[in-house]
Amino acid sequence: MARKTLHRNCGMMLIALVLVAGIRSGMFFDGDIYGIGAGFGVLLLLMMGTKRHGGIQGQEVHGIGMMPGLVNLDKGLRVVLGCICGMILMYVLHAIGRPLSLEGTMKEIILWGSYGSFAAVAWRICRAGDGLRMMQAGWHLMGAVLCGGALLAVYGLLELPYGIYHTADADISATGARLGGLLQYPNTFGAVMAAFLLERLFALPSVLRNGTGTLRAAAALLPLLPYTAALLLTESRGAWLAAALVCAAGFAKERRAFAPLLVAAAAPLASAALLYRQLAEAKLAPAVLPGLLWLAGLWAGGVLAGLLLCRWRHSGGPRRRYAAPGALGAAALLAAAAGAVILHQVQDRTLGGAATLSARRLMYSDAWQLARSSLWLGRGGETWRQSYLAIQSQPYVGAEVHSGYMDILLNAGVIGFLLVLVLVSFIVARLIAVSSRLMPAAFVLIGHAAVDFDWSFGLVWLLLLWLTVMGFAAASSGREVQNGPDTAQRRKPFKIEKKLLAVYEGNQGNRSLQSLPLLRVTTIVLLAGWVLLAAVLGISEVKERGVASESPARQIALLQSSLRWSPANTEAALSLANWLPPSQRIPLLMESLVYAPNHPGLSWKLAEAYSLRGESEEAAAWYIAAIDRDRFNSIKQTRAVLKLASLADWHRTAGDSARSVEAARAGLEILKRYRSLAADLREMDDHRNDREFDLSMLAARQANRLEKTLKGGTRKHAARQPVKADISARR
Repeated sequence: MARKTLHRNCGMMLIALVLVAGIRSGMFFDGDIYGIGAGFGVLLLLMMGTKRHGGIQGQEVHGIGMMPGLVNLDKGLRVVLGCICGMILMYVLHAIGRPLSLEGTMKEIILWGSYGSFAAVAWRICRAGDGLRMMQAGWHLMGAVLCGGALLAVYGLLELPYGIYHTADADISATGARLGGLLQYPNTFGAVMAAFLLERLFALPSVLRNGTGTLRAAAALLPLLPYTAALLLTESRGAWLAAALVCAAGFAKERRAFAPLLVAAAAPLASAALLYRQLAEAKLAPAVLPGLLWLAGLWAGGVLAGLLLCRWRHSGGPRRRYAAPGALGAAALLAAAAGAVILHQVQDRTLGGAATLSARRLMYSDAWQLARSSLWLGRGGETWRQSYLAIQSQPYVGAEVHSGYMDILLNAGVIGFLLVLVLVSFIVARLIAVSSRLMPAAFVLIGHAAVDFDWSFGLVWLLLLWLTVMGFAAASSGREVQNGPDTAQRRKPFKIEKKLLAVYEGNQGNRSLQSLPLLRVTTIVLLAGWVLLAAVLGISEVKERGVASESPARQIALLQSSLRWSPANTEAALSLANWLPPSQRIPLLMESLVYAPNHPGLSWKLAEAYSLRGESEEAAAWYIAAIDRDRFNSIKQTRAVLKLASLADWHRTAGDSARSVEAARAGLEILKRYRSLAADLREMDDHRNDREFDLSMLAARQANRLEKTLKGGTRKHAARQPVKADISARR
């Protein structure tokens, strides 16, 4: 009883943590990653500290026929956790060395540790009592929260500041508004909704049988409309295409399921298409009461029509042989009409979007060139974010590389890429092998990550592992229920005897290993150290983000405390630098550069600090370094030219002609490179300029001023002290 209570409580806490991850923007931001990750680690420590794995296996197995399934389950766990531990080891090696971002590398360690902790705890829960049913109920609750929260935001009943993305660009949205939901990003939200939709869609054949009651059938059809409507409202072409391809693959594998699925789902999907058209025309801002009435009517009508089509298909009487073809034909007409409504609504975006595709091609090309610089091992966490401003061939906007696989290649190299490939391939292969209905849902998450940065959302990995655990556990329990121990023994007596012997010997070996205190203590110490790291980074992040509403003195204290908890927190260092005089600012920024040597913001702050001190030589060097790390930034380019021109004038007035000439020469060099870069960009055919990069008139006007200073011109400029005049510029 105590074990059942423990598993039930741990299961509820696990589901609650994933719900928090979904509510907190899909575990995208650093503060959420650290806090939720620490929670997963504490759960795993709790379960490890209360009982041994071998004890559970020996006490909870109540039949011989049950053992093969559990042994296979344990093998699957070893493969999954082995790949995850391999990724953690890769990032640990980066952290020991010199990564592009120590903070980003530690974040990846916390993320992958979170995935491993979640998988281990979920695995244990699914093997105990009603744990599988609890995890299945939690999955449906997760879908209801994500989908329900998004639709409530559409009707104005829930305030989500970034839940709906408005744009006038037809290449981005055909209707002017896209649904991002709690994840705040339409493309990833679309992939997640596609996963929940496919999970429910391929569950229908096992539910809608001849003997199925009306209420149970209606409950099975109920989630189809909201999931489909949410998927359509994202206007994510990648998610739509991935869902369509995976759905077709699922039908190809289970051809007999096509007809019952089409008959049952056609009406709810057609209702969702009508709802999508109505909401899209209102730009996701419908009148509340009429909109809710329209939603209720379409929802109820779709479910009732689906039930009627199913009953028609299985009806008896003299026209029985015409019932199934007639219902199938009517369902096909409804599906075709729904498709026509959707395509008519988004035809411009479906047929267009060349600009978006060109941006992706540029990004992938630049990312590949960056990956080649450290192909086998990568450069650690946040490689793209730290590097893309320096290496981008054109001024597009993209702090995230729009491919999860490419991001892994940049961070962990070919070795990490192969580990992830083995992990996802194993998941798909095992789900296909056990004929799990969860395979399409898992495959759409894996497939869509190839064309977008879904894996930057920790929730997507958690959902994929959730599906994996449920699929393996459900397949094992299904075989147990179907065959039973006696049947399994009769069918393969020799094979099962060998398996039982292997299980027994394996259990004996496990007991001898687990009896070693050193092994258990080492495992617990490593996990506890990981939890401590997550907690420390989380505290630093909380303090850094808590400064907004505080007084200046309190802000300085919080930022200093944040850096004491995590010296690698570059955002805290940048914020603190704004409050410090140049003499204190420079050592702080230099120390932060040790943890993020290519960070463009740190280089720029250092250049500004040296400029405030009047040290033109150091300022020029750091201005050049900062611009090299953020090439297509017109504001920085212009400001660097202006500051160096001012420093040249100041040195000349002070009688230091040598330093004046050096500052003027550096300013002219930056201006020359700035002008050349802008000219090269204008000469490109079909170039992208999302950042509106061009030569500014203010920078161009400094050419004569710098040349006169360089040539010893006699034009007088009022000398000014940078330390006093530029104080306002640092805020």
